[in-house]
Amino acid sequence: MKNDIDLAMVKDILQKLVNQTKREISIDDIQSIVSENCDIDLDSMVSKSRKRDIVQARQISMYFAKEYTQSSLSNIGKFFGGRDHSTVIHACNTVRDLMDTDTKFKERVMEIERQ
Repeated sequence: MKNDIDLAMVKDILQKLVNQTKREISIDDIQSIVSENCDIDLDSMVSKSRKRDIVQARQISMYFAKEYTQSSLSNIGKFFGGRDHSTVIHACNTVRDLMDTDTKFKERVMEIERQ
């Protein structure tokens, strides 16, 4: 810009950089948002329950954990009651398939994703 560097310019540039840095999303954050959105308590999400609503919320959470964290599949499974990595893969595939075939489900997942 061929301007002299002064304190005001540095503050302005640093402020823009700080605002652009994104906070990392944790699996705990994902679980909280999904459980709140699906009206399911956190204990149910990590339980052995096979109720459809609970399973679906758990699968959505696993899907987001895989998409938005650097955690391994086995580590994600540990956050959900010690489940196996293959369970996480199955959950992700199930969510993707449902999003492809069910528009209401896709809208719901996209709303949670925005949060």
